[in-house]
Amino acid sequence: MNLAKARGALLTFSGALGVALVLIALIMLSLDKAPLAAGRRFLDGVFGTPSARADVVMAALPMLLCAAGLLLTFTAGLWNIGVEGQVTMGAIFATIIARTIPRDVSEWGILAALILPAELLLAMLGGALWAGLTALLKLRGGINEIFGGVALNFISVNILLSLVNGPWRVGTFPQTAPFASAALLPRHPELRLSPLAIAIALIAFGAVFMALRGTRFGLALRAIGRNAKSAGILGVRVERHILWAMIACGALAGLAGAFQVLFTRGRLLPNISGGIGFMGVLIVLLVGVRAAWVLPVALFVATVPVGSLKLATSLDSSVQIDAALGNVFQGALVLAVLIGGGIRARLAARRKERAEHG
Repeated sequence: MNLAKARGALLTFSGALGVALVLIALIMLSLDKAPLAAGRRFLDGVFGTPSARADVVMAALPMLLCAAGLLLTFTAGLWNIGVEGQVTMGAIFATIIARTIPRDVSEWGILAALILPAELLLAMLGGALWAGLTALLKLRGGINEIFGGVALNFISVNILLSLVNGPWRVGTFPQTAPFASAALLPRHPELRLSPLAIAIALIAFGAVFMALRGTRFGLALRAIGRNAKSAGILGVRVERHILWAMIACGALAGLAGAFQVLFTRGRLLPNISGGIGFMGVLIVLLVGVRAAWVLPVALFVATVPVGSLKLATSLDSSVQIDAALGNVFQGALVLAVLIGGGIRARLAARRKERAEHG
């Protein structure tokens, strides 16, 4: 992306951010809240302490994994809305192993070291299978990936509910028992942080980044995204690349689901995905499918749920708001970015038309 395009994208995002902030401020004023005080409380809640910053980083990792996978499918022109179900299936598949691990694995020897890799690989398999099913519905059944993905999202949620309300339920509420420490991602001794999870997410994102920029696979996905028929005429195996893009995205979404159960929650619960699949979609839309922007924007988006929770639990009534207002902010920001991008595109088209006729 050249400097002019980067500057234009940054201006669009800055303007959209300003619009979203003004909207939230107006809503807060209508509720007799103090927007400036809430803003200071929000910033302190996400940056004020090492613990707060760790919360933001860990909240960003599943979003980063989903967004990385969606870069592949969006580049190929595929709206993988089913990513939310792929996260859920990843969480379920990771739980298959995690719930069976005993509290004491000291007698397992070297086998204990294989627990976490097995959980993560099984989670990736679950997400990949669910995404592959969406791809097959599109390629063999002629069902648009949006409709297929939405249907599979619904099915995955009901599978999850049937498990936590049925054979996997422990206790009064629909949930599994807390997983043994040997089944969880290792944590920093002082912060709610997992260095291993950070490393895995960054490696996965780096692999996607390099695949899109420096491989024939990435070039083929871009060709398919621009014109699938033309790509096929030029020798690109369109169906094969669509299938593999969906499978890779599903594997990364499944890994995000594993992070949810093996770190964030420590057990399987209803709504385990927490909407992070849709957050991945929002991130990719915000960056305009530009891989270089995904990491900083994922961190930015992760501040919203963390900071909103701090405001919701504040004892100061002048800044205490429902955490759902954070979702309003995210939605307004994406809408403003899309509108700004559309306006920029129309202005660029007019300038090009004038130059051609001038």
